[in-house]
Amino acid sequence: MEKSSNKRLTINIVANCIAFAVKFVISFFLTPYIVKNVGKETYGFLALGNNFENYVALITLALNSMASRFITIRIQKKEYDSASKYFSSVFLANLIICLVIAIPLALVVIFMQNIVNIADNSIVDVKILWTFLFINIAIDLISNVFAISTFAKNRVDLSAKVSIIASITKAIIIFLCYTFLNPYIFYIGIATVIYSLISLVMNIRYYKKLTPEVKIDKKLFDKGCIKELISSGIWNTVSRVGGIALSELDLLLSNILIGASAMGTLSLVQTIPNYMSSLTSTITNAFMPNLTISYAEYKDNKKLMLEKIRSSIKILLFFHSIMYGILIAYADKFYTLWLGNNNGEEIHYMYILGIITVGVCLVSAVSYVMLNVFTVFNKLKVPSIAVIITGIISLIVTYITVKYTSLGLIAIAGVSVVLVTIRNVVVLMPYAAKCIGAPWYTFYKDLLLNIFAVLYAIIIAMIIKNVITIDSWLTLIIAGAIAAIIIASVNYFVLLNKEQRKSIIEKVKGWKNRKK
Repeated sequence: MEKSSNKRLTINIVANCIAFAVKFVISFFLTPYIVKNVGKETYGFLALGNNFENYVALITLALNSMASRFITIRIQKKEYDSASKYFSSVFLANLIICLVIAIPLALVVIFMQNIVNIADNSIVDVKILWTFLFINIAIDLISNVFAISTFAKNRVDLSAKVSIIASITKAIIIFLCYTFLNPYIFYIGIATVIYSLISLVMNIRYYKKLTPEVKIDKKLFDKGCIKELISSGIWNTVSRVGGIALSELDLLLSNILIGASAMGTLSLVQTIPNYMSSLTSTITNAFMPNLTISYAEYKDNKKLMLEKIRSSIKILLFFHSIMYGILIAYADKFYTLWLGNNNGEEIHYMYILGIITVGVCLVSAVSYVMLNVFTVFNKLKVPSIAVIITGIISLIVTYITVKYTSLGLIAIAGVSVVLVTIRNVVVLMPYAAKCIGAPWYTFYKDLLLNIFAVLYAIIIAMIIKNVITIDSWLTLIIAGAIAAIIIASVNYFVLLNKEQRKSIIEKVKGWKNRKK
C-alpha cells in the first residue's frame, strides 16, 4: 500500500512539473513577444485583469475550496450517495453564482477607465480583454468542479495532462494572432477562454471515467452540504482576502500611487518569481490527495501523519532550493537577455525588486506544506485570521511608506515579504504542530533546514556564475544546468535520509533494467 502510494506521488509530482514546464516555456517565449507588440503599460493590464479574476473568485472560494476534501473523504469511504450530494450541490451553486455575478462584472468593464489609470488609445482593447477574462471565470467555476474527480482518485497526472494540452493550444492561438493580425492585448483573453473550454471538456470526460458512481442531479441539491462547505471554507476566504491585501494588490497600488508605467515594470519583475511560486504550489498540490487519503484512513495516527508531512517538506525543499538558488543568482542576467535591455541601471533596479519579491523563499517550503495541513485537518480559522491581520497591516504600512518616502516599488514589493515571513514563522508553524498534536516548536527544525538549503544553493549558483561568463542564453542555460546538478547532488545527501536515498537508487536500477 505504502509503495503504491509513493509511486503515485512520484507520478503526480513528475506530471505536475512537466505541466508547469510547458506553461513556463510558453510564457518565457511569449511574454517578451507580447510586450514588444502591445507595450509594457498595456501588458500590465493583463496581470491586473488576472488579479481581478482572483478578487472575484473570493465570492466562490468559501464554497469550492473545501469541496475536494469532503468529496474525496466520502469517496474513499465508498459513501457515494453522500459524495453525489456534495458534488451536485457545488455544481448547481456555482451555476447560480455565475448568473449573479454577471451584472457587476459587466459594470466593472463598462466603467473601468474610472477605476484604474489607462491610456485613451488602450481603453477598448483592455475592456475586450477583461470581458473575456471575466467570461473565463464562469467556465473555470464549472470546470474545477469536475476536476475534483482526478483529485479524489489521486490522478493529479491527468490534471497535468489537461493543463499541457490546453496550454499548448493557447500558445498556438496567441502566436498566430500576433503574427498575422494587428497587435491587441485582447487576443490573450480569447486564448484564455479556449484554454478553459478545453479543460472543461477533458475534466468532464475524466469525471465520467474515474467517478461514475458520483452523480449530478438537481434533486440531490442539499442546503446542508452547502452550509457545511461554506462554514469550513469561509476561513479560506478570509485567508485569501489577506493574501490579496499582502501581494495581489501590488499592481493596483503601483498603478494608483505611482502610475501605469510602474505597474508595467512590477508586472514584468513578478513574472518569473510568480512562476517559481506557482511551481512550488504545483509540487505541493501533488501531496494533497495523498495527505487527504491518509487522513481519511489514519487520522488518529499522529506519528504517521507527521512523517508524511515531514517527507513532503523535504521533497518540496529538494526542488525549491534549486529553483530559488538559481533564480536569485542569475536574475540580473535573465532580465537582460529576456527583455533585451542594455540599460544596466534599470536591470539592476529590476534585479533588486526581484530579489525582494522572492525573499520569503527562505521559509516558504515549510509554510506551503503547512497550508496543506490546515486544509486536510480542517483547521483554518487561526491561520486565516493571521493572514487577514497581516494583509491589513501590510496595506496600511505600504500606503504610508509609498506616500511619504521615495522607496516606491521597493516598498510595495518588500513590506508584504517581511510581514509574510514573520507570520509564517510566529503563527503558522507552531499552529500546524498543534493541529497534529506535536510540540509547538516541531517544524522549526524544518525551517532551519529550509534556510540552510536555500542559502547553500545561492552560494553554489553564485560560484558557477563567477566561473562562467554569462552573455547569451546558451551560457545562462549551461551555468544554470551545472548549478542545478551540483545543488541536487548536495540535496541528495543533506535532505534525504538513508532509506530515501536507497529507494531512489533502487528505482534508478529498476528503470535501467526495464530499458534493457
